[in-house]
Amino acid sequence: MAMRIPGSGHWKRHAIWLTLAAILVIVLLLRLNLSFDLSAFFPRETSLGNDVLLQQLSQGPGSRLLVIGIQGGTNTQRAETSRLMQETLVADHQFANVFNGELDLEQVSVPEPVKSGYLLMADVDLATPALAMAVQQRLRDLAFGGGAMLRGIIAFDPYLVTLDLLQKLAPAKMDAGLWFATDGSAVLLAETRAAGVDLIAQSQAIDSVQRAFADLYDAPDMRLEITGVGAFSVELEQTIRAEARFRSILASIVVTIILLVALKSFRLFFIAALPAGMGFLAGLAALTLLFDEVHGITLAFGFTLLGLAGDYPLHFFSHARGQSGLDAIKAIWPTMWLGAATTAIAFLAMVFLGSNGLAQLGVFSSCGVVVAALVTRYWLPVMLSVKAEIGDLGGPLVLPRLSHVPAALALILALLVIQFVLPGGMWNDELSALSPVDPDRIQRDRVLRSATTSSDMRYQLVLSAASVEQLLRESEQVDSLLQAAVADGLLAGWTSVTALLPSAELQAQRLQSIPDAAELDSRLQAAISGTPFRVDAFAPFLAAAAAAKSIYPIESADFDGSPLASWRDGHLVYLNNHWVALVTLLRPDAEKLERRVRSWPAEVEWLDLQQSTRSLMRDFRREAAIAVGTAVLLILSLLTLERIGLRRLLWIASTVTGSLAVTIAVVVYVHGALTLIHLVALLLVLGLDLDYALFFSRADSLRGRQATLRSIIACAASTVLPFFILSLSSIPVLKFIGLTVAVGSCASFTLAYFGQRSRKAPPEQSPATT
Repeated sequence: MAMRIPGSGHWKRHAIWLTLAAILVIVLLLRLNLSFDLSAFFPRETSLGNDVLLQQLSQGPGSRLLVIGIQGGTNTQRAETSRLMQETLVADHQFANVFNGELDLEQVSVPEPVKSGYLLMADVDLATPALAMAVQQRLRDLAFGGGAMLRGIIAFDPYLVTLDLLQKLAPAKMDAGLWFATDGSAVLLAETRAAGVDLIAQSQAIDSVQRAFADLYDAPDMRLEITGVGAFSVELEQTIRAEARFRSILASIVVTIILLVALKSFRLFFIAALPAGMGFLAGLAALTLLFDEVHGITLAFGFTLLGLAGDYPLHFFSHARGQSGLDAIKAIWPTMWLGAATTAIAFLAMVFLGSNGLAQLGVFSSCGVVVAALVTRYWLPVMLSVKAEIGDLGGPLVLPRLSHVPAALALILALLVIQFVLPGGMWNDELSALSPVDPDRIQRDRVLRSATTSSDMRYQLVLSAASVEQLLRESEQVDSLLQAAVADGLLAGWTSVTALLPSAELQAQRLQSIPDAAELDSRLQAAISGTPFRVDAFAPFLAAAAAAKSIYPIESADFDGSPLASWRDGHLVYLNNHWVALVTLLRPDAEKLERRVRSWPAEVEWLDLQQSTRSLMRDFRREAAIAVGTAVLLILSLLTLERIGLRRLLWIASTVTGSLAVTIAVVVYVHGALTLIHLVALLLVLGLDLDYALFFSRADSLRGRQATLRSIIACAASTVLPFFILSLSSIPVLKFIGLTVAVGSCASFTLAYFGQRSRKAPPEQSPATT
């Protein structure tokens, strides 16, 4: 076979395609940005509760916490290292707060605006008896020690309201002792200023923790362990990068070997690589134009497109044996076009699943498949000479006749396996099923967190309003209802944004309760009469009370840049053009309290994070099922419009159905249940089923049948092996897609091939066009 060169009759066509390839490369160089945030595969549009859940998973205060464990050495060494690391990290601007369990009043510092505005943040009784009681309590505190820091706090806050506020705002219970896990590890919680999905910032924060430990530990067997959303995200980025690189290279090598064996020609191999290469470039360029970032999983998955897009040149070369490329492509193009169109429709269903990550997979695959088919149709034929000699992959083949028996038997067997052999339900709606984090790492995280006795974040109330002030007022109404619930024993307590940011209306009421400077000074002097305190000991307190009038009102923006900004962001978020407040419930009687909440006049949504994750996945799966069903209807409509014949249509439908059933049975047996990702992968299987069935069901000559068998064998091999490689990945998304498509391709080929009964063919027939 001779390859035509530009200038030998088709130079314009070569120039067009090469120019297009150059443009695509330029687009990628200018716009391609990679992302490794797995939240891209979460739904985009859900209920308010689910929106809150997704926001908390990706950017909430829990995502900002690095859980640090110090192991080895003696108990004293671990304790000292914990204290020194806390001192080192708290001075690092990357961390908003660093806790190790101790509340050292001599070291505690009160951040703004709590320090200057605490009188507007809490109900403080400024009557003389209350002042006198507070003064006596502070005398007792100072009698037990307390350095200059404590004396300074008491001077401007004799009620220690600021410390009470900070205690409530801490992410875990603080007392006089260091945190130690059950395995003896000393534990710290480091709250980063950056969100857990900011992988660059999280990686830098982790490096800072590791450097601090390396500089401080004093025993050779001491070890550092870091867990948490940020730590896991950084580890996953490294894993995804490594997996994408390794699996992609390995899949490319396998596809290369298969194509070389099938084509038996390096020149044909390089020509066959053009559709896959152009499809890959076009799909990736489309992503860079439609999305701000391209996910690493999409890139890893994209390399498997080499196997799918390689089907078209294989079909073409096999049928071009003994005839010109133009004649061969004209004979098979109607079938090839129909296969590419139905496959693209199946992939495009992913775009409507409500997830940026899945939408990227859909856009990439559909665009890649279409471009690969067009390159095969309009570029490859001009590269072939009059006769393209391609080696046989099989012996003589008799012309088959369509049969529904194998597909029917496969369908019945698969249904029996699903119904009677497989335990449990067919669907797994747990979000943890998609987590690529090593279960051992998750267990270690739980062990370390248990030392902090932090509150359970599972149960929350969600309120929304058009403005912050309206939301704060509604939250304060809910606070009063929750206080009654606490009195009735329905919960131990709660945390709300109003603990830090009262409404302007409530602040005004508290401001009115502060007497003028002369009156307050008179009350204070009466309170300290007969005590060791000097008359000017509480001058900072008097100044703070006078300054409250100029500080009013404290607003959300006042916390920007302070250590309390992350706490505020965890309880007050802006979603879907509304302000949303989150109220965390502490040890509630969930069943009884939920019933009471639903009876409240206020519009409050009860949020159970555990149940919400399941509900989220179920809703997501239902949306996916609708999208898949729509794609199937569109494909059937397209096949009907193409007038392929009722008998052929029924055979294709039965073969595809049987293949999907077998795939589901095998995947459920291996993975235990189906997830949303499996459902998405079944779209790929649907495309493969249709391609194989369309080509096997063509009315063709004996030579055409032999060419079809050769090409589909090579196609199946170039699909099964790369996706099998993908199925060995440690990342569930890739593993689930890999196994599903590998099994589906095997089932598709087997049922399409054996779903035919042999009969003798006439010596030669004219190739059909459909």
